[in-house]
Amino acid sequence: MEVTQSGLLDFIARDGRFVIPAYQRLYAWTASQCEELWLDIMRAGRAERDHFIGTLLYREDARGADGRVFEVIDGQQRLITVSLIILALAQYLNAHPEKMIQSGVGSGALMMDLIVKEGEAPGSSWLKLTPSHHDIPAYVAVASGKEADPSSAIVKNLVFFKEKMEADAFDPQTLFKGLRHLLAILVEVDDPEEAQAIFESINSKGMRLNVADMVRNYLLLIESHDEQARLYEQYWKPSQEMFAPDPGSLKLNTGIKSWLSVRLKGARILSADQVYSSFKRYAEDVYEGEKEPLLRELRGFCLMWAENYRYHGVKKFRSGSAWAELGAPTLTAGYPLKKATNEAYAQKLREELCQADSRW
Repeated sequence: MEVTQSGLLDFIARDGRFVIPAYQRLYAWTASQCEELWLDIMRAGRAERDHFIGTLLYREDARGADGRVFEVIDGQQRLITVSLIILALAQYLNAHPEKMIQSGVGSGALMMDLIVKEGEAPGSSWLKLTPSHHDIPAYVAVASGKEADPSSAIVKNLVFFKEKMEADAFDPQTLFKGLRHLLAILVEVDDPEEAQAIFESINSKGMRLNVADMVRNYLLLIESHDEQARLYEQYWKPSQEMFAPDPGSLKLNTGIKSWLSVRLKGARILSADQVYSSFKRYAEDVYEGEKEPLLRELRGFCLMWAENYRYHGVKKFRSGSAWAELGAPTLTAGYPLKKATNEAYAQKLREELCQADSRW
């Protein structure tokens, strides 16, 4: 087994082709997963910083009669998705030659190095990546610029990325920089049995981090040891302990989700994975302050949320609440609060709340 760190584009540009074995599941990334990867790549490009995309497990297949063949055992979903982004970028640059000149990125170089490879025989070429058998027709069609089954995830996601590139603010140079900053841990194995054991270890062993774990790590990881300890003790620990007992941090996770529903305008958070991706979007694309005020605000919101947890009604805390005093303005900041004029309705609401309290 050989383990190395490499830029993903350098890996794809290797002399050889990549094959997804027939036993692999179909390509199945959704629009939300593509959106998250797109944002990560664009952030990496704007900040010119590396972004770790994960581990790729592969082995060289000695059966390749026409050159080196690499069998991708784990990481095929990411590999196909990045290939679709590269393909969409090449097609975008072909359609917008002025952008090609401005960005310094050539569509031909992208295609020849990363999508299609010229063969030794004149006029011969082959695709750098061959998906699993069911996905081959759609991938071959889109790589050739032909129409394909619109229900295929490959076609849907290519269209998704092409639509992203048609936005007025899109900068192909930023995207290409982000792609160049994608880093992967490459694990090359020789023995198929060893490959299976590593695959199982990567995908099925250990306890998955919950939302609170990932948010905490994001906020504290890059700080020095002493600063981590201070921020943890002052802000995160109280936020965590005020929900106790809280097995699996379920209540804290809900608090973070509810805070995001206030802070991130238009957020539709339906799953745990979406909570963390929404948090990253807020922290990196919306919020412009330091981390400590954000931790302070989150602690204040969690205190309020823990005290009112049974109601699950975050709307009444959107303005005028102490938790937001040191944070960014709430969505309804600046709007005057109107005094209730229907006393009968107010009394009815108070009675209903009292009845709700008596049931707890």
